Amino acid sequence: MNRIIDISCFSEAAKGKLVNEDYFLPPTYDYDSNIVFAIADGVGSTEHADLASKSAIQAIQKLIAEPNFNIDKAFIYAKEAINKFGFSVATTLTIVHIVNSVIHVGHVGDCRLYFKNENKLIQLTKDHTKYQELLDSGEHSMRNLRNHKERLSTILTAALSNDIELQYDSFDKNILDIADKENVILTLMSDGAYKHWESRPRFSERTMGLPSAFSASLRRRIEKDIIDDYTFLSIKIRIHS
Repeated sequence: MNRIIDISCFSEAAKGKLVNEDYFLPPTYDYDSNIVFAIADGVGSTEHADLASKSAIQAIQKLIAEPNFNIDKAFIYAKEAINKFGFSVATTLTIVHIVNSVIHVGHVGDCRLYFKNENKLIQLTKDHTKYQELLDSGEHSMRNLRNHKERLSTILTAALSNDIELQYDSFDKNILDIADKENVILTLMSDGAYKHWESRPRFSERTMGLPSAFSASLRRRIEKDIIDDYTFLSIKIRIHS
């Protein structure tokens, strides 16, 4: 069984806001002793965005108490939870489920999952944004889109919503492919956190090597110029074959 050896999480509302529209499930073990964690960011263009993110995560929390947890079932439960609202709601949702040597990921929206490689973070998920969509189309170069990146990155092209059919990305990653010797560090962030990382994507190897140290350093940076609700979740795992 893979063993958690360090965790750090924080989540706060933007300045002047009473409600944090982000919600997260800290790393925990499911019924079958596999590691699960998740993050959701309520879509701000919908009213009661916080209810969508909270309901999605709470549905997953209930599911992990049952045998045979999996990503597909988690998304179905989350969708059923937000379908109960009588008004339009939407949220991003990224779920990580680690079973033996396989990292299972389910993702919709623009929160990001990274793994640590030396003193860098390598993004595993792809943003469901207009910026990424135009970039992927091949019709526009990164250079041509540069001046529009900030605006286009705020436009989501996919989310978990009670107005549309359930769609999400799902993929697996072998934990050994991203391991640093006997450890692997995974980090989930909402856009209010990773935009601060993107602006200066570097800390020392020592800081990056421990989620609690990385968390403290990035949080200090974020709190100097809060731009949105922000959530950070990082976990260091000791791999056991």
